[in-house]
Amino acid sequence: MSVLVYVAPALTLRCKQIDELNACWNGVFRIFGYSSFESVKQVIHGLGILNIKHLLMLRKIKFYRHLHLSKNFLVNLFCVYLMHTADDCVNSVFLPEHVATLSVTLSFLSYVYDCS
Repeated sequence: MSVLVYVAPALTLRCKQIDELNACWNGVFRIFGYSSFESVKQVIHGLGILNIKHLLMLRKIKFYRHLHLSKNFLVNLFCVYLMHTADDCVNSVFLPEHVATLSVTLSFLSYVYDCS
């Protein structure tokens, strides 16, 4: 799974694929005795980690920030391309790193404690 998270910025995953990966990730936590129809969101949060969707978001943000801060001309040219084609995570390069990371964490907390 760590290889997948590492290469996430280079992948274009559809929502259905991310949901399937998240289901696999949730299966890891079912060793604690949860059945397949019970949510493990709070278990994941209690362990201090994120679900796959938010892990992928965090990795993309770190990758985009690394590219943005690079002094290499070709990398900067690629960044300009990304600004017009990438997802919302690319906008995080203009935020301080702790703010970008906090936004992912707050998004996960909203997901965990969503009552709907």
